Amino acid sequence: MEMGLVDIKSWIKGHLGSNIKVVEQAGRKRTNEYVGVLVEAFPAVFIVDLSASEQPAHASFTYTKILTEDIQVTFEKRP
Repeated sequence: MEMGLVDIKSWIKGHLGSNIKVVEQAGRKRTNEYVGVLVEAFPAVFIVDLSASEQPAHASFTYTKILTEDIQVTFEKRP
């Protein structure tokens, strides 16, 4: 199913407080992986509170990065 920007924003906002994993394409077969909790959803970006062992403590991502497939977002299944 193809999602538009409005659908992506709604999907992200519906998972506030959930565990999240974001895989970012870093070019030439490299990726960066971020694991944490989705804590904020603003009009242009969403904020992930990263696991305690990672620096910095927070990371922000734009919804358009999901749309353009520069990042892949997965949420931990709720019990």
